Amino acid sequence: MELTGDEGLDGLKRLNHSLKVNILFAVITVSLIAAVLLVNGILLRLSQRSHLQLDLTAGSLYEIGDDTRALLASLQSPVSIYVLSDEGGFSGSQYLTQVKRIIDQYPRYSGLVSLEYVDYAVNPMIALRFPDLPLSHGDLIVQSGENVRHLAGANLFHYAVSPEGSFTIVASRAEEALTSAIVNVISSETVKIALLTGNGASGGSLFAAILVDNNYEVESVALATAVLDGYDAAMLLSPTIDLSEDVVRKLEAFLYNGGLYGKTLFYTAGAAQGALPNLDMFLSEWGVGFTDGAVFETFPGRTFQYQPFYPMAMFSEGKYTDMLRDPSMPFLMPVSRPMELLFTARGGYYIDTLLYFSDTAGVRPADAGEDFTAEQSPRKGPIPALVVSGFHATAHDGTVLRSVIVFSSSGGIFETVALQNSSLNNTEYLLNLMGDLTDRDDIVNILPKSLSGRTLGISSAQSSTLGVILVGLIPAAILLAGVAVWLLRRYK
Repeated sequence: MELTGDEGLDGLKRLNHSLKVNILFAVITVSLIAAVLLVNGILLRLSQRSHLQLDLTAGSLYEIGDDTRALLASLQSPVSIYVLSDEGGFSGSQYLTQVKRIIDQYPRYSGLVSLEYVDYAVNPMIALRFPDLPLSHGDLIVQSGENVRHLAGANLFHYAVSPEGSFTIVASRAEEALTSAIVNVISSETVKIALLTGNGASGGSLFAAILVDNNYEVESVALATAVLDGYDAAMLLSPTIDLSEDVVRKLEAFLYNGGLYGKTLFYTAGAAQGALPNLDMFLSEWGVGFTDGAVFETFPGRTFQYQPFYPMAMFSEGKYTDMLRDPSMPFLMPVSRPMELLFTARGGYYIDTLLYFSDTAGVRPADAGEDFTAEQSPRKGPIPALVVSGFHATAHDGTVLRSVIVFSSSGGIFETVALQNSSLNNTEYLLNLMGDLTDRDDIVNILPKSLSGRTLGISSAQSSTLGVILVGLIPAAILLAGVAVWLLRRYK
């Protein structure tokens, strides 16, 4: 079949059009592929310099916080971070993955931070650079100039003991530990705290470790041989044996500080202490006394897990409450000894109440029988729980000098149940208080991050209300709605 001239011309046009379309399609395809490759290359390069990942978890579990970012932005000297493991060592666990994600962000937010993973098993040369450190696989080393901080890998987590007796990870404290280490190596300011031991005093090792992580220097000092010169603060936690007159005079001299004052003593009481006449006489000079017995709470909404002798203290209005990120989170005061204020201002002494037990609290006397009831309480709330008593003096140049004693009704505020519970304010409040009283301006409080789900921060009463709603009201509403729909369809 032969094509006429017009038909051949039309075929040629169609062929040219098809060829142009194919060429255009090929150009577009190649351009799109090139664009994708270019964008991927740019993003890959940017990801090595900037943080481009998006954390959609509640609480931003894989992101460093605003306090850490502000610290990194304010760095003025180089900081080196060495991780004694290859990058593949942080796998096999959601917590290890989270720790690596946290560590990797530090150099991305500051050009002065360098990060290096060193396979400690293959390249032990790092040990020659830090011969005085007990290094192990998985540890971190933070260095700035001559200042070095060693973080054991185990200290990047919080642990709990399972019913079987084994330790399990309950939270990551990688950001808390690493940020505190950076503060430590860049800071020229050191606050020394004496943890007083002996006379049955509690060890307070957990809070001491938290203080060390926050750039405090903490040393255990025996009361009998205590030499407190050079310490900025001292902690005397729930002694059960009375102090000698010589030790009391040491504490007085420590707070007087040769007339310069500027010292802090942190004292905690406890329901199991008993009579301590020498110590009580010393404390009464500062306007605070303690009676026998234990404080209990009758309102379930202000108890911890329905335990009346584990009451929650109320916050007084003031700067320490304002410093909290979430003042609605309670402060736990387990097994508290009743405190009483002998005066609020007298002869240069001034007392501020920071925490108190509510008006529904009471006191169970130490000699109360098994048939004791709340109505028989000899004392009702409000009852002071945490107070600061300060002595103010005026120097020759008009400068106001002050030493203070912090009085706590409970030594249990330093127990694990209080300090490691992310639904309580104990750790943050106590660090803010200690930092303010010791004139620290470089405190960075980082909360641990749990990947197993956040603890529900509600009171006992709220849990009862939720139980009624979830177990009773909601199922009843669903049942009634179903009956209503059935009746409507049945008789429509």
